Amino acid sequence: MAELSPHSGIIKDREHILPLRVYYEDTDAGGIVYYANYLKYMERGRSDMLRGLSINQADMLKFLDPDDIKFVVIRAEVDYVKPARLDDEITVHTSVSELGNASLVMAQDVRRDGEVLARGVVKAAALNQNDRPARLPGDVRDKLKKIVKVEDS
Repeated sequence: MAELSPHSGIIKDREHILPLRVYYEDTDAGGIVYYANYLKYMERGRSDMLRGLSINQADMLKFLDPDDIKFVVIRAEVDYVKPARLDDEITVHTSVSELGNASLVMAQDVRRDGEVLARGVVKAAALNQNDRPARLPGDVRDKLKKIVKVEDS
């Protein structure tokens, strides 16, 4: 796995952990995190998870190799448990719960001091340059297997 800088998080026990801080721009008039921002936090977690596994999305988007793909979110579900507030230190925990031939399902939690604030499930599909479903390339699949928490589907 790639060496991660502190701002990209770490991979530990088959999950990626990304530390974040809640800024003023993240909050609503009541001083709590606006609900849609949890989706942004989760996106950052997924992107940095891939980066930590040495899966370079920017290079794949150039479609220089016939096996190149892009990931697109086809389903997202979030349960909001407790609010995060201005200046909170939170962590986004991301793991792969299902690894299919052309898709993956990621389980994500946003936590503060270990307490779950929001829980999400995101399904992403692999598409080729023509926006058609594509099999996950072998090297990408092998890297993702390193953090699968549940058996392959």
